[in-house]
Amino acid sequence: MQIPSSTMCRRVCLLLLVWWTAALPGAAQKPPVELTLVSYAVAKPVYARLIPEFQKEWKAKTGQEVTFKESYGPSGTQTRAILDGLEADVLAQNLQTNIDPLVEKGLVAANWNKRLPNGAVPVTTVMAIVTRPGNPKQIADWGDLTRPGIEVVAINPKTSGNARWGILAGYGALLKSKGSKEAEQYVLSLVKNIKSLENGGRQATDAFVKKRIGDALVTFENEILYTNDVLPKDYPYTVPAANIEVDFPVTIIDRIVDKKGTRAAAEAFTQFLFSARAQAIYAELGYRPSDKQVYAKNAGQYRPVKPLYTVADFGGWKKVDGELFADNALFDRAQKAAQR
Repeated sequence: MQIPSSTMCRRVCLLLLVWWTAALPGAAQKPPVELTLVSYAVAKPVYARLIPEFQKEWKAKTGQEVTFKESYGPSGTQTRAILDGLEADVLAQNLQTNIDPLVEKGLVAANWNKRLPNGAVPVTTVMAIVTRPGNPKQIADWGDLTRPGIEVVAINPKTSGNARWGILAGYGALLKSKGSKEAEQYVLSLVKNIKSLENGGRQATDAFVKKRIGDALVTFENEILYTNDVLPKDYPYTVPAANIEVDFPVTIIDRIVDKKGTRAAAEAFTQFLFSARAQAIYAELGYRPSDKQVYAKNAGQYRPVKPLYTVADFGGWKKVDGELFADNALFDRAQKAAQR
């Protein structure tokens, strides 16, 4: 049976209309996706730069809009929030031991640090000491923080990874150079000189810079470079030569991304952090990139450190926490001694 030419024409036109509609921009776009990023406190400025870059790249690659909810706070507090039910897609930490409890509870896969380059650590930093203009107390090294009359703004190691790295940096330098007795005395004297004990890195920086408390602040080098970007002449800093390499691991929260169906975007975001563009942004905000080429381009902004220890040089975090930060360990004993 021959199909009338008018019917055939209508069918062809209909097919063309369907094809043309499907080809319109946005016709086959994926629905928007929302990711929740949970991070240690002082990372907020760098993620304010990283997130828009990832959103543009992801949109161009997939056609999908991705938005972010963000939560920043003391690193230990952030892990506890996830354990208590906060549905994070991505976690940015400053301590591997803050990810371990999530692995133990089945929230994060055991191989999380093998899924990304460099052990899932996109950037590192070292510990620095910020002083008052002109450095009137002549603070240049870890031992200077323990002199009589020095007032230190410190961060609580019970809530902050920044604090644990800071205490380990000085303790470790003394342990390697002078032995355990001198290292223990360092912590006892340091805690005695604490003028203000803050819960997180941002609060500590605000106490020192805005409230002008204390003679010295121990914090991440990248935090100081960021502070100096705002007040470059007012707050000099020193990076003790004997120092510690601070890691900033990242991971997706497997149970949550599978529950929400956000794994693809969440994984892509963590992978983006290792890209040349993201590494350059990290460097602009004072972090030490894992990308060797990006690091080389920005090497002039970093103070030299040697020896540069890692936590493995002190037996790993399990051993360090047991000796320094567990209940009734050295930090607790130092606090009790300082109150006498």
